[in-house]
Amino acid sequence: MRLLHLETRRGMLAAASTVVTVDGAAYPLPWGRSAFELPADRPVALQVSQAWRHGTVGVASIVLPPGPDLALEYRGPSHLAMAGELGLPGTVQSRGTALQATLLGCVGLLLLGLVALVLVVLTAS
Repeated sequence: MRLLHLETRRGMLAAASTVVTVDGAAYPLPWGRSAFELPADRPVALQVSQAWRHGTVGVASIVLPPGPDLALEYRGPSHLAMAGELGLPGTVQSRGTALQATLLGCVGLLLLGLVALVLVVLTAS
């Protein structure tokens, strides 16, 4: 047997918890650190996702080759339509940050335009 140390980190938007699936067995877990015992003599399928309403988002998966203990990090996406990222600690990034910033910027501009329109209507009255 070998040990997998997994650190799950939220993106800009995140579900309340993660779901870690090891060779088809699902484990709902809170964000943070967890450890799993894995077979050391065969490949193991690992998937990390977020439970969101009636489905999953931010899915990231990898097949771990046989070998020694290892540490991995999951980073949730900044926009929930994007995939998460799973890799060595310190190497993963949150996908969709530019998309999320653009969407938030558009909403901000729309609100600013509405405020300006209301001010024009009120001063014209």
